[in-house]
Amino acid sequence: MQIFIKPMEVSDLPETVKGWNLSLPYDQVSERHFEHVILHDPNHEKGAALVAVHDGKIIGFISSVAREGVSGADNRGRPHEKDDGYIKGLFVLDEFRRNGIGSKLLDSVLEYLRSKGKRRVRVITYTGSYFFPGVDLRYEPALRFFENKGFQKDHVIDDVDIDLKDFQISDYQKNAKRRMSDAGVHVEDYDPLMLDEMRKFVEKLNMTAWFPEGWEEWFKEKGNKVVALKGKEIVGWASYHPGGGTGMFGPIGVLKEMRGNGIGSCLLLESILHMKDVGAERAIASWANTPFYLPNGWKICRQYAVFEKNIGE
Repeated sequence: MQIFIKPMEVSDLPETVKGWNLSLPYDQVSERHFEHVILHDPNHEKGAALVAVHDGKIIGFISSVAREGVSGADNRGRPHEKDDGYIKGLFVLDEFRRNGIGSKLLDSVLEYLRSKGKRRVRVITYTGSYFFPGVDLRYEPALRFFENKGFQKDHVIDDVDIDLKDFQISDYQKNAKRRMSDAGVHVEDYDPLMLDEMRKFVEKLNMTAWFPEGWEEWFKEKGNKVVALKGKEIVGWASYHPGGGTGMFGPIGVLKEMRGNGIGSCLLLESILHMKDVGAERAIASWANTPFYLPNGWKICRQYAVFEKNIGE
């Protein structure tokens, strides 16, 4: 079987997305979203996303990222990640599996990542634009593929969700509200007039991946953000996205010295109430800190294996 590996072009999008949706049933995407995550990633370079072609047909795909330097073009990189490259997605059409195509795609991106000085590859835990944080545990052939290629399973990441149709505030959340009030803190919607205080909060929180260069633009507008205030000082923040019937929650952050006062639970509660008010029947938090969500009534709805492999000389 003659296989040709080449960089993915914009003209390849329709056929690549069709193959993706056939191969990855739990991760259906639109062409627009696919293009945003892959080609519009500030860290994307030609040669980082490849397609496998047989007889003029795209039968496989792989995408990688080599974030240049420490911060990268998206300014989300952190010092401990400077040697890391990432695989963002991989598929081979079912009828072409077991022909070495996945291996050829993988070998090609590993060579690319080595050429960029990367010493470790992760699947995926990438803090830029991504489809999923790891390999869904239901994709058993993909799990075996990476294991057979010498990747080690580092840990498992959870997605969690909550049903909002009949949601009622729990005793746990009522207790969190009392503790937060005792600490002199309350939660309200973010207002652009708070931008200067938000800058102070961002500096103290020190989460570069959440607040890359240019983050202030989003905070010049109202909507989809709540803050916890102690006086005028912002000590906690959360974002949410109603998204029709299913809302998305996160990220969320509370200053270290203010944790343990129920603030996070109250930011979470206010966010899901806002989503419920605009018609969301379910909310999801991806790449979740599961022990925080479970007492608040959320449940694990999806799990991913994170793989990594050392590729340094």
